[in-house]
Amino acid sequence: MRILVLAPRFPWPLDKGDRLTVFNLVRYFSRHHEVALVSFLEPGQDPADRAHLADEAARIDTVPLRAPAAYLRAAAGLLAGKPLQVGYYSSRRMRRTVGRVIDEFRPDLVYAHTIRAAEYLAAVPLPRVLGMQISMRLNYGRLARFHRSLLRRLVYRMEAWWAGRYERAIAGRFDRCLLISRHDVAALGDPPPANVVLSPHGVDARFFAPSGAERTGSLVFTGNMAYPPNVDAVRWFAGEILPLVRADVPEARLTVVGADPVPEVRALADGAAIEVTGRVPDLRPHLGGALVAIDPLRVGAGLQNKVLEGMAMGLPMVVTPVANEGIGATPGTHLLEAAGPQEFADAVVRLLRDPAHRESLGAAARAFIVERWSWEKHFGDLEREMALLVAGAGGMTAG
Repeated sequence: MRILVLAPRFPWPLDKGDRLTVFNLVRYFSRHHEVALVSFLEPGQDPADRAHLADEAARIDTVPLRAPAAYLRAAAGLLAGKPLQVGYYSSRRMRRTVGRVIDEFRPDLVYAHTIRAAEYLAAVPLPRVLGMQISMRLNYGRLARFHRSLLRRLVYRMEAWWAGRYERAIAGRFDRCLLISRHDVAALGDPPPANVVLSPHGVDARFFAPSGAERTGSLVFTGNMAYPPNVDAVRWFAGEILPLVRADVPEARLTVVGADPVPEVRALADGAAIEVTGRVPDLRPHLGGALVAIDPLRVGAGLQNKVLEGMAMGLPMVVTPVANEGIGATPGTHLLEAAGPQEFADAVVRLLRDPAHRESLGAAARAFIVERWSWEKHFGDLEREMALLVAGAGGMTAG
């Protein structure tokens, strides 16, 4: 197959979930197919980043994203009844680039990653796949519940409302719409669109593997620290949960690892209980050196890569139900799940005090990931779905 992949952000560096997914998708499908990648380059992004996929993709085309114009397009799109994020990534230059690549590359199938890229491919007379990934209605609806800023809560509530109207309509214009979890599918309405397919993320369990290093750290949280759900999670843990943990285990410390920490995250670093590293070249030393990994996520949707990566490294994890809902690990067997501050703190303390429990939970977590959450498994399922579409078997006629 010849596959055109259109992404709103170039998949490098691998510091965000969407970049990680697109990078691995291109790398997997390039093994046996020809893949053309088209994406925006965000402000400040180095065009030399294209080299990281030069040996994988048969063709790479990028379009610079100009922030001032993008904000104006976002506002104009809202007046037209579109979510802000869809208008933000609307570009005549990108539309021309996509048309040119289709004419020259002549793909058998086109794939748009998230609703931000959907409209460029929704009317292409070829088999069309929309990697919607998560329901933005669900994601922004949850953000609207917890953000401290009244203005941000209003914006998130508005974006959730517009996304709810938009997602089901745009999904119907593709032959297949891919979503990560059943919770995201449910957010599209009842009954869900008939073309929806569950297609979760994966993790490279050979890369994220137990290192055997001495675990001299305490607690670790990883993720992009400019992403609002991560900011909310670490602030909630630092403010309401960590003091409860340290009341029982005074030496407990939290290391926050991830790119672009916003000022309110950097301000958590106190030199005693909390360290904020910022971007690191490799997450594995931080994961491998910790006793327990946490994901106190209260808002968000889809699937948490940080949980997959921690479990793959054999780390015992304490997570919220929201963090686990896309993964489906069995609480008490593969990880510990807790919702409120005291329950979460009790679970963390239990693991910090019990080395045997940490070891057994981490081993079960690793086995669960190896069996069910490899990139190869999920992309293999997607590859068969795409082949059916291209062959004309089981395909739908999308509007």
